[in-house]
Amino acid sequence: MQQQQLIDEVKTLMDLVARNTTSLTDSVMELDVREYTDAALFNREKLELFRNYPQFVGPSCLLPAAGDYFAFDDTGVPILIVRQSDGSLRAFVNICSHRGAPLNECEHGNARKGRMFSCPYHGWSYDLEGKLIGVPFGNEGFTGIDRSALGLRPLDVQEKHGMIFVMPNPEKTFNIDEVLGGIGERLSGFGFEDHYYLGAKKVYTDFSWKLNMDTFHEYYHFEFLHPQSIATMAYSNIANYRQYGRNHSMSSPALAINELKSVPEAQWRPREYSSYVNYIFPNTVIFVVADHFQTWRVYPIAPDRSVVYHSMFLPHAPESPEEREQYENYFQMINDVAVTEDYGLVDKVHRGLQAGLARKVLIGRNEPGVQNMHRQLHDVLQPMVLG
Repeated sequence: MQQQQLIDEVKTLMDLVARNTTSLTDSVMELDVREYTDAALFNREKLELFRNYPQFVGPSCLLPAAGDYFAFDDTGVPILIVRQSDGSLRAFVNICSHRGAPLNECEHGNARKGRMFSCPYHGWSYDLEGKLIGVPFGNEGFTGIDRSALGLRPLDVQEKHGMIFVMPNPEKTFNIDEVLGGIGERLSGFGFEDHYYLGAKKVYTDFSWKLNMDTFHEYYHFEFLHPQSIATMAYSNIANYRQYGRNHSMSSPALAINELKSVPEAQWRPREYSSYVNYIFPNTVIFVVADHFQTWRVYPIAPDRSVVYHSMFLPHAPESPEEREQYENYFQMINDVAVTEDYGLVDKVHRGLQAGLARKVLIGRNEPGVQNMHRQLHDVLQPMVLG
């Protein structure tokens, strides 16, 4: 969003505050409780949503320089993405052609000498384009192999509006404009191309990945679940909802938003008085606040287990150890709020779901983000036959 768009959004939020209301859908949504527990449905989700659908990887600034790579295997397919010398990206199945070991020993870093990957098992080496360029003891031990056919298997990777997406299934490609659904313009100007990657925190949760995601898409719970944290900064149950294809964006007013009434519009700094939860289907939230943004990527492990990657991106690298410590402490505080307050409560919700009682889960008209996520899941996974 550019300055005038931010100003217009803040004006909308000020109106919602004045009327003490929020964006509303046409009706209440009902979900069968088994949507969170059914094993067969979970297996379909793993296949259709995490193997056959493009995955948001991160902002472009995650991989700023040639040789920078990012690797993850949470979709079930080990994936390696690397920045090329010409600035483009390539992605591969992260499996060595020899014995199948992953080529990197950490999730994020720079290729060896900035130009190659060497398998930590037996040293087979590949260049940034995935070509096999080195086989130790190859002349004696691997006579007759066709090295040109033993490069890394490519995956479709695309980058636009400062966002990186990859298709885990090597047999499929995708249209990035269809995946974005127009949300790219909404997210422009937030620094996805040039911010500094502070790092990521990995959290395992013992409940459905969808329960995990539900927590991000409504502000209805602030007053009740976060009275001493988020509710001291933002209004509860007030948000402006906008949809972009399968994705959506929700803006939220800070408690101090009405201070702007006494400030000339030309002097407004809208990001100090609003925040933005942006949903990228099926499993990512990009949270934009005053001076930085965070990403939350959620992946299923089992019907009752998931993993969350919480990352933070700053306008610039910390300029001193003290500044880095300040950012790290803030990062940890945000993560702790999610773990102790949100996940602690959702774990109790999970126990109720496991009781095996036939019932409906209600999603209110004031929870349009939650409704949209489940509506899009239904659209991709239809027909849904629950056991």
